[in-house]
Amino acid sequence: MKAIVIGGGIIGGSVAWRLARDGATVTVFERARLGMEASWAAAGLIGPQVEAQEPGVFFDLCMAGKNAFDAIVDRLARESGVDPEYDQHGALYVAFDDAGIERLKSRARWQREAGARVDELAPDEALKLAPALSPSVRFALYMPTNRRTENRKLTMAYIRAAEAAGAAFREGARVAEIVANSGRAAGVRFDDGSVHEADVIVNAAGSWAGEIRGLEADKIRFYPVRGQIICFEAPAGALGPSLFSPEGILVPRRDGRLIAGSIFEDAGFNKSVTLAGIATITSAVAAMVPGLRGVAFREAWAGLRPASDDLMPVIGESPSVRGAFYAAGHFRSGILLSALTGELIADLVAGRNPSIDLAPFSPARFQNGSIKRVPIDMKHV
Repeated sequence: MKAIVIGGGIIGGSVAWRLARDGATVTVFERARLGMEASWAAAGLIGPQVEAQEPGVFFDLCMAGKNAFDAIVDRLARESGVDPEYDQHGALYVAFDDAGIERLKSRARWQREAGARVDELAPDEALKLAPALSPSVRFALYMPTNRRTENRKLTMAYIRAAEAAGAAFREGARVAEIVANSGRAAGVRFDDGSVHEADVIVNAAGSWAGEIRGLEADKIRFYPVRGQIICFEAPAGALGPSLFSPEGILVPRRDGRLIAGSIFEDAGFNKSVTLAGIATITSAVAAMVPGLRGVAFREAWAGLRPASDDLMPVIGESPSVRGAFYAAGHFRSGILLSALTGELIADLVAGRNPSIDLAPFSPARFQNGSIKRVPIDMKHV
């Protein structure tokens, strides 16, 4: 079987790895550089309990994504030769006022009912886990199984493992259209008009997934959501768990870098870092850990989260073109859902039953036009 994956980010790399391990001849076409879009810009969280805002099918998907990642991370490191720095310090979500406390208590209730582990902490208990926390913190949730990875290394781990399994990657190869014959995918056409034939096409083009022509009958709209990140320098080990508040996040790296973010903006394909974004992020960080006011600034960047209208992933076969599959629209959860998405696409391509019910994430859900676009708030933590 010849398979083409459109997009060389973390999702495209994961899909390529799983398809190549199944014996397919896989070629990945990346419009620019491998792993340099949303995968490069992310914070690297493997945290279903902080990604999902309510119980339901998305939270269940996120929990399955974490389990899928745990199941493959050691093998991925071995096959790629890349350590993705999967750290196990957990996540701490803090509240500063009565309203925040009630929101976190509600989150703890529904997550516990769904079978997730979450610990409710008084301020002194939270300070034991993160001594640098602000004394203004009044309550916290600790999610010990919510972890983090170095997303740039993880992305390259998927790519290197896929290459080791036989997949080929092509940078600077902009796919313009999926070509179909008699309702079945037959290949892709590039900007220069040339065609590369294949039996299976997987659209994993992130924020650019909607620009690939040929699947217009599916009526799926993808668009970018800008996120801004600030990176600070601190002594290695200055913080343990990843920190969350209703206003922002702070994710430590092994080498002492602190990744602070993030905001959600409907700004098109504009990847500018803005004064408003910097102010929002630094204010949230200073509120959580006032002692960081003196740490050194290192760099700032912006990335584009790939969103669908309902902010849910689109995973499955096109309802209009057989053999064309979507692995797109992961929004803020591409790192978390990378292993599971690769597994699911490989299962669908091979005719195996997926490990989860994919109906809520099916591309067919958009065809009747009933799904309306969910508005994006600047703060969406």
